[in-house]
Amino acid sequence: MNKYLTAKNIENADLIATFQRCPFGDATEDCPFILYHRLNDPEEQIRIINTLPEEKLRELRSLHRECIALRRNQMKLNKANSNEFFSKTS
Repeated sequence: MNKYLTAKNIENADLIATFQRCPFGDATEDCPFILYHRLNDPEEQIRIINTLPEEKLRELRSLHRECIALRRNQMKLNKANSNEFFSKTS
């Protein structure tokens, strides 16, 4: 059996990718995942996930979801503003 195919890794699959890099490219300055990104070692990042208490994982997951919602809204707003700008200059 694959050493990574554990119940805890499956439960936290949404965090594994986030521990490796920001899905938006550049993380915000206050991103709590930057510390884990800098490890640049997937095995170490997964090991850390497996050692963090559930409460910390829930907190990180919540912060990640809030960030995704905020950044998606920012992207939509930026796109709308860009479309508005180009429609006025045409």
